Amino acid sequence: MKLFKTALSALLLCIAMPAATALAATPTRTVLLVGDSLSSAHRVPVESGWVSRLERRLQTTTAAPPAIVNASRDGKTMADALAELPDLLARNHPQAVILELGGNDAILGASETQLRQDLSRLIDMAHGAGARVAVLGFEIPPKLDHDQCAARLRGVYRQVAHDKHVVLLPSLMAGVSDKPALLLDDGVHPTAAAQALVLENAWRTLKPFLLD
Repeated sequence: MKLFKTALSALLLCIAMPAATALAATPTRTVLLVGDSLSSAHRVPVESGWVSRLERRLQTTTAAPPAIVNASRDGKTMADALAELPDLLARNHPQAVILELGGNDAILGASETQLRQDLSRLIDMAHGAGARVAVLGFEIPPKLDHDQCAARLRGVYRQVAHDKHVVLLPSLMAGVSDKPALLLDDGVHPTAAAQALVLENAWRTLKPFLLD
């Protein structure tokens, strides 16, 4: 009887080990977000920013939420990202890349050709590393729309997303940028409370992109 129990215990252990090993070996998916001040919690508490809110939303939506690496910072341009992205991809090995860039470039006077080339190169880098890509666009507000840069950037987002077959949210700040009460005193960036609305804009695009 004792021998039988020992053999049964050994059998159960052998059955359980592969399942436990498989569970432990399941890697956490990584999402790399490369953005500017709209995604860096500009002048609001980090936990109030829409990216932190996205992380919390994912944790309550799926049993295996992806890890989000937020490589956003104030003032970042696509030119900056082109220099940084190779190292970010090599260090983080993301399965998905979210690009929230372009507004600073357009406001600073980048040409349509330059905007298109830089965004295309960023997408190509991410694809080359095996990552899927989503682009979160920025609709430049009238006060910053010099030399029709808003229309220029809008067209670039649309054309490049079509050509590169990537997911596009045309305006991350839709329904926020045109409401002064939702903006900081610079008239551009969302308040801490408005970050929740920014998340809802992003969620409609990012939920299927990240979870389906």
